[in-house]
Amino acid sequence: MNINYLQIIKDAWKITWKNRYLWWFGFFITLGGGGSMNYFFNSGEEKKLDPAQNEKILEFFSQNMHWILTFTIIVFLLLIIFYILCIIARGALIASIEKNSKGQVANFKSGWDSGKKNFWKIFIIDFSLGLFIFITLLILIAPVAILFFNKNYIIGGILAFLAILIFIPIAILSNYLRTYSYFYSILGKLNFWPAVENAYNLFVKNIWASILLSLIFIPLGIILMLIILAILPLLFIIFLVLSGIGYLAIGEITAIVIGAIGIAIFFLYAIFVKSIYAVFSQAIWILFFHEIASPKITEEIVTIETTTEPLSKPMPVIEVKRNPKAEL
Repeated sequence: MNINYLQIIKDAWKITWKNRYLWWFGFFITLGGGGSMNYFFNSGEEKKLDPAQNEKILEFFSQNMHWILTFTIIVFLLLIIFYILCIIARGALIASIEKNSKGQVANFKSGWDSGKKNFWKIFIIDFSLGLFIFITLLILIAPVAILFFNKNYIIGGILAFLAILIFIPIAILSNYLRTYSYFYSILGKLNFWPAVENAYNLFVKNIWASILLSLIFIPLGIILMLIILAILPLLFIIFLVLSGIGYLAIGEITAIVIGAIGIAIFFLYAIFVKSIYAVFSQAIWILFFHEIASPKITEEIVTIETTTEPLSKPMPVIEVKRNPKAEL
């Protein structure tokens, strides 16, 4: 199958740029973690706390337990809200991109309604495949953990290596199943199991094409990071100068506040760019899905020639006798 990946990317960008209301769906997906934007900065050094510091930490927790519990509950509720918004936005984005790719009229309201309509389909797919990965991971980790607990490090190390080799393809398969199942459930209006089954069959028939598209996202991801980081030197210079002025004019607190504002602006900019990228990447997958899922049928026009053979026997002649009385 010859797939024009470059044309898919161009068409996906046209859809993304011309329909800016889709960026809101990308924003909610990014907030919910669907955008996979995680930045970790770790020095690799573990600092051990002395007993005095441990006592101070325990004392702080004991004195502020009610505030800590309140903060934890608020964060938990926010995570649930963001996850719900992410699921709705995912369905809305898929339905809206589909309409735009076909030249149909779509807007934020119609997309949001589609997202709410398909909420449970996406949730069930996410939950089921996530549970499958979790159970698989437990099955693979359990024997390795037992061996290491019993200090059987050699066999445990070998099993750990084999577990990684088994888990990686399962995780990759689950990722493709999730993506294609979304499309079959929303665009094809299928329930959970038919959607997953069709997603599996589609992936098996197009393994290398799917993997190639995933590899294309590597340079696209690098470009995304470069765009995000491009603004960092400018923000650093601007807010470094402003922090210095604030420190000299008012004091240290002002400099800290200005620096915090600069960091907040950078992360808001990163979320904004990532929201656009979420729409762009989703559009690429949908257009690619149409390429591999739509049947390519070449219609053959079969002309049926009808030949007439001469009759071997003449048709019988039926004579109708007239009744003279009936004519009177």
